[in-house]
Amino acid sequence: MSKLRNRRTNVRKSALAVTGAAALLALLTACNGTASGSVSADGGSAAPAAGDSTTADGSTGGSTGGSGSGSSGTGSSGTSGSTSGSSTSGGSSGSGGSSTSGGSSASGGSVPACQAAQLDYSWASGDAAAGAVKGDQQAVVVALTNKSGHTCTLYGFPGVDLVNSGKQWSLQRSGATPQRVTLANGTAAHFTITYLESDDSDAFSPSTVVITAPNQRTSYDLPWQGGPIVLQDGATHPGTYVGPVGR
Repeated sequence: MSKLRNRRTNVRKSALAVTGAAALLALLTACNGTASGSVSADGGSAAPAAGDSTTADGSTGGSTGGSGSGSSGTGSSGTSGSTSGSSTSGGSSGSGGSSTSGGSSASGGSVPACQAAQLDYSWASGDAAAGAVKGDQQAVVVALTNKSGHTCTLYGFPGVDLVNSGKQWSLQRSGATPQRVTLANGTAAHFTITYLESDDSDAFSPSTVVITAPNQRTSYDLPWQGGPIVLQDGATHPGTYVGPVGR
């Protein structure tokens, strides 16, 4: 009995020894694998880490620090410079515009045109009122007096409409060549309305002459001072027409 127990005990010890040895062998194998894996992991991890570090320092860092900051710095600076340059240039352009208007004003030491509201409209009197008379053609003369307070000029033909209660007739221009007229304050320029007089009962009898100064849009009325007119509003070369502004 005692021997049997000792044998069982020995068998158990042997089994335990074998099991322990197997466990130890397995542990050692596992440890070696882990160590090898660990080295590999460390090496693998170290390379990307170093790579990241290199990338961070060189590529990412360079890109972020150099390009980014350079882009931000240069971009910001460039934008600011561009805006400022644009603004300066714009200002320069503005002042250039000013300069242009100054140039205009300089070239425009030239005398300005007389504006409609700067003129006084009247029938000329005395010698100025003497218009050319040829056969049945008569003439009346209109005076445009400068009341602007400064010198101004007139050039071209005025617009003239003869009006009565039932009709408005826009007169054609004569073939005369206009001349620029410079008017000191208080002086007058003149133009002539030549008309074909009629003694027919059905002649056109204007009540008003509507005058628009050369190159202006505002019109002024004068009561018609001539006689009845042969109505030729559809004629190619009517005997009634207006001349250019002159002295």
